[in-house]
Amino acid sequence: MNLRDIAQWDTRALSAVQRSLSERAATLAFVRDGLADIGHLPGWEDEAADAARRRFRTVAEDLSDEAAAVAVVESLARELFDAVAHLQTELDGVRDAAAAHGIVLSDNGDIAGPPVDGSAAALREEVRAAARALILQAEDLVADAAAVLTRAAHGVAEPGEVGRGLSAPAPPPDGSLLANREYWDALPAAQRREVVEQHPEWVGNRDGIPSAVRHEANVTRFDDERSRWETERDRLRDRLDHNMFGGTFTDDDAELWYAEQKLRDLDNLEELVRAHPDGRLMLLDLQSGERTMAAFALGNPDTADHISVTTPGIDTTVGSLAGMADEATALKAEIERQLDLSGRTDDTVSTIAWLGYQPPTTTGPGNFDVPFIDQNLGRGWLVDSWQSDRATAGAPKLAAFYEGLDVASQTPDPHITALGHSYGSCTQGLALQDAGPRQPVDDAVFYGSPGFHANDESDLGLARGHGFVMRAHDDPISVVDGFGRLGPDPVQTDLEQLSVREASTPDGVQREDADGHSEYPRPSGNGELRTSGYNMAVIVAGMPELAIR
Repeated sequence: MNLRDIAQWDTRALSAVQRSLSERAATLAFVRDGLADIGHLPGWEDEAADAARRRFRTVAEDLSDEAAAVAVVESLARELFDAVAHLQTELDGVRDAAAAHGIVLSDNGDIAGPPVDGSAAALREEVRAAARALILQAEDLVADAAAVLTRAAHGVAEPGEVGRGLSAPAPPPDGSLLANREYWDALPAAQRREVVEQHPEWVGNRDGIPSAVRHEANVTRFDDERSRWETERDRLRDRLDHNMFGGTFTDDDAELWYAEQKLRDLDNLEELVRAHPDGRLMLLDLQSGERTMAAFALGNPDTADHISVTTPGIDTTVGSLAGMADEATALKAEIERQLDLSGRTDDTVSTIAWLGYQPPTTTGPGNFDVPFIDQNLGRGWLVDSWQSDRATAGAPKLAAFYEGLDVASQTPDPHITALGHSYGSCTQGLALQDAGPRQPVDDAVFYGSPGFHANDESDLGLARGHGFVMRAHDDPISVVDGFGRLGPDPVQTDLEQLSVREASTPDGVQREDADGHSEYPRPSGNGELRTSGYNMAVIVAGMPELAIR
């Protein structure tokens, strides 16, 4: 298959075939029902009548088989019409975009011409990815249609197959985030619904997929995940009950603790979704680590002009997401207020709490997935807070999440701000350094940070003047900073340091200071964000000139 094949598919012929088959199916049903009616004529009870009825039944069964085949092929033609019409519409859009930017698109989906750099290269890659996704989808349609027609021709089609002729293909296993988005765009509506309902795991955690799709898919998984972890909990309880030493020589007791925690996490997430019906659960991962990982967005990141992503630190679990969502709500309201005051009333905002990694924690029986000797020599949150292994493991996931926001966005160039607190700032800093040539993040704020292995914006892939740090005078994180295990002390770097002290901000609001390690994003007693929270809001709004230094 190639793009020319897609363009030349005759949807009018498909429609005509579908109508013809529909008429034939109606005729077959009429004849079959007529035979049944004749067989029930009153008073026709002799041997000839019995022989005739047996013959009628045979003919009716043959007609039923033919009707089943016709119904399946008629349904296939209807599905193909919708799918091909969708592909052709998408192809027209791709070709229009290519022509508008002088891109020569080959029928096989390749881009002709010499290599280019910068935004032109990114646009060419988008066009190529979209074209290749359309070709792959067309090839899948042809394969599915051939399989259905073969079954119908051999008389093995069943009436229950109607409406199930075209199955949705799985997303590319090693595709780029751009390929993920184009995969979804290429699917017709019926196959999108099939993916969400039958294969939510394909898209729920896949960066580049629209956030509303990810949310629906992840919420759909709640019941299955609960059943999975209840089964695992019961299995572990049974093993411990039948082990005279309990969990002394096994990890069963630790694994049971985490299994029970996963069930509590599901309770917390379900409550979070109920409390924020406009929110979007963009990540749900109960399988990859000992702790549940999740991300929750307020506002629509696919259409937002301004997006913030907050990465938390030590002791943050799914149970903390409700508090983070409250902070994200307050931050979003302040950003929108500052935009309104500046006359940018049409700008939209999304604030996201991202817990897509495993921060160090002070709870739990220890890391059951590390060697026994490591567990008993004190590997835990304090050591982890001085080391960057957990941040290093989480950084590529966060970098992909940032890129996925950019790829899925319907806004040409959304303004993305990375907010990192405590140990999460280290994860954030490493993610920015892992962004690759297409750095999607525009600004970064590090607060209460122990370090992030960088000294200035150039280390983070940011433009000069777009990296900021904040630290309260009594924040105990400075104890960790003194060891330098995570890079230079953030307040001694070349990034601009913003104030966290009490201040009257340019909007005339008197704001309180932030004390200790956790108050930075939290509203104060009067309901207003503190100076630190205000500073984050104006940075996310793209107005750093209003920040308090």
